[in-house]
Order: sequence, then C-alpha cells, then structure tokens
Amino acid sequence: MTEDERPIGQLAEDYLSALESEVNEEELEGAKERLSEVRERYERFKSDYGESDPATQELGERLQEAEERVKQLEEAQRVPEELREQVLEAATGFTLSEEWLKPEVIEALNQALIGERDSVLVVEETEITGPDEAENLDDLVRFDIIDVVRKLAMDKLGGSEDVADVWGSIAGTTKEHPFRTVAKLGEATPDDVLGRVDDDDLKRETVRNRLKNATTLDINPYHRESGTYRLSTTGKYLAKEYAEVEADDAKGPVGASEERTESQRTLNQTAAGQGSDTDE
Repeated sequence: MTEDERPIGQLAEDYLSALESEVNEEELEGAKERLSEVRERYERFKSDYGESDPATQELGERLQEAEERVKQLEEAQRVPEELREQVLEAATGFTLSEEWLKPEVIEALNQALIGERDSVLVVEETEITGPDEAENLDDLVRFDIIDVVRKLAMDKLGGSEDVADVWGSIAGTTKEHPFRTVAKLGEATPDDVLGRVDDDDLKRETVRNRLKNATTLDINPYHRESGTYRLSTTGKYLAKEYAEVEADDAKGPVGASEERTESQRTLNQTAAGQGSDTDE
C-alpha cells in the first residue's frame, strides 16, 4: 500500500497531527519579510565590501538561516492542506463503517469540511458519534447519510453542484433569514427568529413554516429537536462556504449580513413556490 492509499484511520491521524504544527499566514509573512531584509543587507555588503569580508560572510550565514526558516514554514503550511485534500478525496467514498466512524476520523472529516474539529456528524437529523448509532438506522436513512457526506466532500473538491443547488433554494427566499439567524445564534426556536425580524405583521406560524420548509430540501441544513433548530453538518458547511456566516453573540439584527447579489435574488424569487411563506 502506497502513502496515498493509506487507510482513512491513518490518514485522519496524520491530518490532525499536521494541524497541530500548522503555521498561520502572519508567521510565514513575517519570516518572508525577514528574509527579504537579510538578503538586501547581504547583497549590499557583498557589493560594498566583498564576499570575503567577515561581516558579509556573517550576513551570508544569516541569509541561509532565513531561507531555511521560510522553507520550513512553507512545508508546515503545505502538508496539512495536502492531507486535507486527501481526506476529502477519501470521503467521496464514505461509508457508515466502523473505520469511518471512529472519533478521530469524524473529527478529521469535520475539520476538512467545515473547519471544526468536532467528533459528532449531524446528517439528516441524525447524530453520529460512532458505529453504535449507525447500527440501528433504517437502511434508507443509512444510504441518505452516505450520499450527503459524499456530496459535501465532492462539493469541497469542486466536483458537484448538488450542495450549491441546495443553497440556491435558500438564498434570496424566505428561508434565508431564518437560516442565517440559526447560524449566528447556534440554535434557535421560531420565537428566537421572530424576535430578530423587524416586521410587526409577521406571525410565529409563518416563521415556523419557513424553518420547517428548509428541512424538506434535497439536503436538510438543520437538526431539529423539541422545536429548536440548529445547523446540521450540511448547514454548517453552507454557512461557511456559501452564506459566509460565522456564529457570534448574535447581538442586533441579521440585516446586512444576509444581502445577496440581485441576480440571485431575482432568479430564486421567480422560481415556483420559493417565495411562499407557507407552501415553499
């Protein structure tokens, strides 16, 4: 077995380990700036005093050190990205097997998809933390979960339009504001969403329908429990990759954060049923 064909368990372990030493962009840029400054002084000393001058030679040593530092940081930045791609490629063949449902594998999968090292996979209103949860699932539900995870990985790799189509059914419609509210609050009831809408005529039942209608899309963006909605893994992916919403303290109206391009709004609002408060 080659390195590229390593088991998903080993790949997940390598990926999570590489993330521990991942370099932030600011550190790399600082090293590059330092390299540029050392190089400039070395070239000046070499021109003014000659290559054999002790000070020039010392600067030459500093230059080699600075070059090596940049090389190390670039390598530390490159490796996690390459491993992330490999995790995603492997996930296009995701199954509900014991191998895939180990906690560290779920963590690696979530990290690759949504940037969160979470050991819970939430798909189609089902929470999975290990093989035990998968054993008792209906066969059709199992295949639905497999399908969703594969499509998310394919979307991240640029090889599928299915997830983009789901966002297209949310963006610019009455589903969008509730989605963004849930994304920012972390979880929300219809009353929570209603409290963040500047419309005295809007009814709780209408808001409830707007939330509920999104659960009937081809891929469900929510996990719903006792009337409270939070984002599923798909929902988190949509929030990050398409809506560009990050959870915060949720103070103030969602307002400007949910503005979309006018062309997208026009397209979606003219689609049959998309703009309805009760029948979408």
